[in-house]
Amino acid sequence: MPRYKIIYESEETIIGHLPKSDEWVQYTGLLKIRNGGKMPVTLEMTFDPPHPFALNMPETHSIKATSITDAYSRVVKFFERYRIVLS
Repeated sequence: MPRYKIIYESEETIIGHLPKSDEWVQYTGLLKIRNGGKMPVTLEMTFDPPHPFALNMPETHSIKATSITDAYSRVVKFFERYRIVLS
């Protein structure tokens, strides 16, 4: 199994809004793009406290995707599970 090199890496701040309770959710993400493979884009997300009231968000979430656009569409789907709107 070949090891692919990381060709791009950046820190991302991903913010969402919970309209029902007017609270904000923030994740810090590490976006990595490799030079090959089926899923060359990875986004490792870590929750920044405090948690919204009565909503148990996961502390970490990992996304693998074929492109950056696909990765962020998966972030939107992840947030929709908790009724959060990506801001």
